Amino acid sequence: MRRLHLFEFTDLPWYPQVFRRVQTDYLQFVATRGSGQAGLVPLLIKAMRHAGTTEIVDLCSGGAGPWRPLQRQLAEAGWPASVKLTDKYPNPAALRQWDATSRANVEYVTEPVDALDVPPALAGIRTLFESFHHFRPAEAESILRDAFEKRSAIGVFDVRVPFPWAPILIALAPISTLLGYVLMTPFIRPRSWSRLLWTYLIPIVPLATCWDGVVSLLRVYSPRALESMTRELSSADYAWEIGTASTGAAIFEYVYLVGYPV
Repeated sequence: MRRLHLFEFTDLPWYPQVFRRVQTDYLQFVATRGSGQAGLVPLLIKAMRHAGTTEIVDLCSGGAGPWRPLQRQLAEAGWPASVKLTDKYPNPAALRQWDATSRANVEYVTEPVDALDVPPALAGIRTLFESFHHFRPAEAESILRDAFEKRSAIGVFDVRVPFPWAPILIALAPISTLLGYVLMTPFIRPRSWSRLLWTYLIPIVPLATCWDGVVSLLRVYSPRALESMTRELSSADYAWEIGTASTGAAIFEYVYLVGYPV
């Protein structure tokens, strides 16, 4: 589908924090069901091996992203890694729902971190899960250029729905999103009255999530667009890999871009 850069509620600075927390907690809960990230493990290990690092700096982490299962999968593959979660609107409380074992070697940086201006102190492979599409082309290319010029490894992973499933999923998005919130909210921790209020009694957050989900599908960069962004970022000592990978679900696939020094 043609890319459209419409707004998402979680991009807006005035979006109430209570709504943002309910929404990111739900998205994190959904993202960590199953083992859909397993196909990305070899890519991450390859990039980290070339970069000589076991440290991960996750940008735009929101509710902590897929790291609860993904860090375990890396360790099981023989590459234990430490993870620093960062966000422009940090949510350190997201780690409280993890058990002590899952929180080992995971830190949520409490200060705001802009993916367009990564502090030098945050060293390691930079990752963006389900967030690269939030940036306009010039901003997205700037993120890649900064990693390239500093010879930092970077991994970008966004989920898209390939044709012919995309139009069908978009048409069913309101029903599937509302149903998802209704069924999954009782299992999301921490429980709170605000989560129940804005999910069941006044379902503003499910509706906002529905909008953001549809817009996300329209904003995902295609492999061809990613290739265009990296065309001028060419060097004998830096490599780019671009492609698609399985999510474990037939109607979804990852579009990925991985860069690393060689």
